[in-house]
Amino acid sequence: MTRERFDRPDGKIVKSMMETATRIDGRLRDVVGQEVGQRRCAQDAAQALFDERVRSALEEMDVEHINKGKQGIRIQLLRDAGFLNVYQVSGLSFQRLCAIDGLGERSAEKILGIVREITKNTKETIRIRIQVEQPGKTDEDLIRALYVLIHARQPRQVCRAIYEAAHGPLQQELALAKQSLGGFGWIFKSKTKKDEILTGVERLEARLKGPFGDGVALGDYEKVLAVTSEVYWKDYIQNASAYYAELEQLGISWEKQDGTPGGLPAQLAAEIEQQALDLKYLKATLRSYQTFGTKYIVHQKKSLLGDEMGLGKTIQAIAAMAAQKAAGQHHFMVVCPASVLVNWCREIQKHSTLEVTKVHGNDEASLLHWRENGDVAVTTYESISRFSLPEKFKIGMIVVDEAHYVKNPDTIRTKALQKLLKQTQNVLFMSGTPLENRVEEMCFLVSCLQPELAKELERVSSLSTAEQFRQQLAPVYLRRTRDDVLQELPELTEKEQWCVLGKQEQADYREAVLSGNFMAIRQVSWQVDDLKQSSKAARLLELCDQAREQKRKVIVFSFFRNTLRKVTELLGERCMEPVTGDISPQRRQEIVDEFSQAEDGAVLVSQVQAGGTGLNIQSASVIIFCEPQIKPSIENQAISRAYRMGQVRDVLVYRLLADDTIDEQMLEILKVKQEQFDHFADESVVGEESLKPSEQAWIARMVEEEKKRLLEKE
Repeated sequence: MTRERFDRPDGKIVKSMMETATRIDGRLRDVVGQEVGQRRCAQDAAQALFDERVRSALEEMDVEHINKGKQGIRIQLLRDAGFLNVYQVSGLSFQRLCAIDGLGERSAEKILGIVREITKNTKETIRIRIQVEQPGKTDEDLIRALYVLIHARQPRQVCRAIYEAAHGPLQQELALAKQSLGGFGWIFKSKTKKDEILTGVERLEARLKGPFGDGVALGDYEKVLAVTSEVYWKDYIQNASAYYAELEQLGISWEKQDGTPGGLPAQLAAEIEQQALDLKYLKATLRSYQTFGTKYIVHQKKSLLGDEMGLGKTIQAIAAMAAQKAAGQHHFMVVCPASVLVNWCREIQKHSTLEVTKVHGNDEASLLHWRENGDVAVTTYESISRFSLPEKFKIGMIVVDEAHYVKNPDTIRTKALQKLLKQTQNVLFMSGTPLENRVEEMCFLVSCLQPELAKELERVSSLSTAEQFRQQLAPVYLRRTRDDVLQELPELTEKEQWCVLGKQEQADYREAVLSGNFMAIRQVSWQVDDLKQSSKAARLLELCDQAREQKRKVIVFSFFRNTLRKVTELLGERCMEPVTGDISPQRRQEIVDEFSQAEDGAVLVSQVQAGGTGLNIQSASVIIFCEPQIKPSIENQAISRAYRMGQVRDVLVYRLLADDTIDEQMLEILKVKQEQFDHFADESVVGEESLKPSEQAWIARMVEEEKKRLLEKE
């Protein structure tokens, strides 16, 4: 800007700007500097929780425990002195023990040695889990410290960027602005100097109007620090794995350390630990066992990951592709059942910066787009038999989900996959189904990966339960159960299962939307007469089969009785009598008791409101919602039937959702506008929801928007 006048700026305004800028600069500096203290706070809180759990364990040990080895110690002397448990004794000095009547120096030394050994063993074997139902102060302190560490990271990064960009120039601007406050001195300054000072003041003013002065980043950061216990406990319950991953980043691991990872030979495990990983294309933070799994996949090149359902096979596969891209590879392919096609696309987008291309059916255009642009093509077993790639075209890595789908070498899908595998040097098979006792299937899958190893396996197949067979599998097969690697069980894991509608489902859904029938719209995919045409039914059956394989029990919730009737028909004898609003409380409890006594794989189907309150169903560890519920509290109450005190297994929650339907809008509602909904009248006994007029109007608007969207697509 060209200046015509050089009047001295208003001193009060300049002074106010300088004070404001100095204060903001200091606050930004403090935010950046608080990271170290917050990390230390979390570490101290974790240590306090560990110490408290150890103390509690030692307090529960009667002093008689000291004499378990028949050391000839006169325990009654300790009791008479008021020391009743091992923890009390662990705090005694040698001199204090010697002062007890009847105990000599040799007995005191022996007691101290035994107590030290008991304490050491307790610290090495104790299972640490953050208490959710009845948390103590140490649980509370740790969760809050971890919440701050996790959620302050992003606003702190913004504050750091602002501070680093502004601090140096700001000092110059402040120095120049200060020179404008000199009173009579202003008239003696040269024109050039005045211009320099005025420019500095203008820059200071502009800085205060920008990101430096708007307070957004600082406000976001301070909101994290001011969070209430209700918020951070809810966040922990929904994202527990992120908290334990954060602990590992702090150097604190409560995982079991029995033997080598996944039971691998020590030398192979050591080689894999040394594998370098560049995960710059990955957004997620991996648990330590997931990092090891990713290294195994990359190091072994062709392998089968058999981790138990819920351990994050998908994120390990995505991490492996991200690492391969960082190493120079460009094209990756995921082959999966059609029921999880959308899920894979969403997970890759959520957890990485890799571009995703969905290649379904005869979609040659999408296939060409992927060939030209690279990153990840997600396709199905049926699709790979319909398209072909140039013989010399190389794929950086192929991921095959639910690999047991290709256990039969004579099927079209298996032959198509074997042909495709010739175009890559890196292959990952994934299956949460235990395969160790299915020797023929295992040997065939291994032959697709490492033929020479498969020949060796066939020679020792009769030893499938012996260590020799497991050792032979080690170079190609990695399997961990949740109990193997997670010390903090139980854990709650929630997963969205996006289903792609078939033609009949789409037609039924369109009819429901155009008719404005909200209840019918919510039953998308379940309205088809033939369940073989229901994508949600197909996915539900897969989940229930997986649960049976894993010896888990399942609760299936729906608001709609007709849906529950179809689920019962679909699952047959494995289902209990449905729990509905018509069932008396006594009969409901009888059904739950029968369910608790039933064999693994049993399924309890229930109306979400009838079974969502008043029942304890700890025997189940898989929960499936057939459709999104109107209020988050309805789902939370239903989940809490299984995820409660007494639950010994981690709880897996699946929500069956239809892609490109109103289900997506309802998810957003549940996340950001739940306060707009009130409790519905408890009239589920007749399968209806009673809505307030304002809520009916809001839902009507949502239905109209969906109707408009569908018509615009035509």
